[in-house]
Amino acid sequence: MKMNSAPQVTPIVIATRSSQFRMYQMVTIAVSLTLLAGSILSCGGGGSAEPGLPASPAQAVVIDKWHPGIYVKVEDWQWYKQGQVNQINDTEMAKIYNELATTPGLRGIKIVLKWGRYEGSPGVYDFSRIDEILAKLADDPALKGKDKHLIVSFPWREFQSVKGASEILPNDLQGGTLWNDPDLAAPDWSHIDYDRLWAYKVSNVTGSYAYDIKLWDPAIIARLDAFFAALAQRYDKHPNVTMVSTTESAIGEPVIPFVAGESAALQFAGQIEVIRRLKKYFIHSLVMSELNYDRPHVANMVNNVLQQEKVGLGSPNNNMDHGLNCSATTNPSCSTPGVLTYYPGLSGRVVLAPEIQGDDFESVTGTECDPVHPTYDYLYDRVRFDLKANYTVIQRNTPYWLGGTVSTPSCPSRPTVTAPAGGMLQFLKDHDPIKNDPTGAGGLDHNKPLSVP
Repeated sequence: MKMNSAPQVTPIVIATRSSQFRMYQMVTIAVSLTLLAGSILSCGGGGSAEPGLPASPAQAVVIDKWHPGIYVKVEDWQWYKQGQVNQINDTEMAKIYNELATTPGLRGIKIVLKWGRYEGSPGVYDFSRIDEILAKLADDPALKGKDKHLIVSFPWREFQSVKGASEILPNDLQGGTLWNDPDLAAPDWSHIDYDRLWAYKVSNVTGSYAYDIKLWDPAIIARLDAFFAALAQRYDKHPNVTMVSTTESAIGEPVIPFVAGESAALQFAGQIEVIRRLKKYFIHSLVMSELNYDRPHVANMVNNVLQQEKVGLGSPNNNMDHGLNCSATTNPSCSTPGVLTYYPGLSGRVVLAPEIQGDDFESVTGTECDPVHPTYDYLYDRVRFDLKANYTVIQRNTPYWLGGTVSTPSCPSRPTVTAPAGGMLQFLKDHDPIKNDPTGAGGLDHNKPLSVP
């Protein structure tokens, strides 16, 4: 499904990080605002973009989006074939759908929505891949009537194993300063190391390149506003979409130092603006902010945003890492608490959704190469009792998800890792508090907090 907005306008491309690209910004802002207006007009004001789509958020209709419980995270490589543009990994997705169908304790899945995959050109959106998942959850014979739901996550950071074009940015926003050949007229983006005009590099380590979208830039916010408007118009009222969320708040250190008009404080402020734009359009679905670092930013979100603006709290990890659990009670030198210390006090006030990911399976403290791993009971009880979770999302890590043994050559002191047969998936099927919960919440807190109508 493609949604077309106003006629496209080609912006002036200036490949530099300096003040020279302010002209690009001004032109792109104007284009973005035109696209947004065109998108609204093409949808008929308060109507739908095409027949059969939900009406726009302007109509105040009460829709039950409260579907707490245990969700599984679908990684990008599990959803898409790596190295093949927009080719679905049907084999892996079939496994995930089967796990959903045969595990009553799994409430649904979480997908990561890379912006660049869905906006092929300015103001033109293709959401057919999301439609396919929702159709599967609602109508597939093995899943129909089993009350499975979808969490959609918007990432502002991307990690890449190889140098090349990003998918967190649309194609027209991938221009930038070439690092190894600044005079190349027609760059081959798949082989050139570059700093994008609209994203900054936070890791230059081979095999782990990372980029953050420059959320301080008004041109980016304007384009995201239009993207979120289109996304919400299609899915905010969809009965199988329960939540939209951001990804981790940690921003990393820029490989190229920030210049005038760029800073960590502005990036954090941009994160808050993105969350507010999501709330602006997703008025029925839950909106979640995934927080981990830095701690002053987390404190600002907790004290000034979450309860006041009815935004939920999520975190990518639940382990006992010092930075996540820092507290003046246990450590007098800790002036600003870690994010996980806020959960108990926010229970019943906002939606809580701590996750269980790789580091959590590895160690109680998140320590790499720890020979002692937490049990599945411990991980489940950690999010259920300590962090008072309404929702939790579990990563399908090998070998912990399905069980078995894998080699770990990067850990000489622990050459292999063995997980119990059946793994976390079998635990979710067998654990009494999960399988005996008639609410579908898998033993988690199913009571609506004050932030949920």
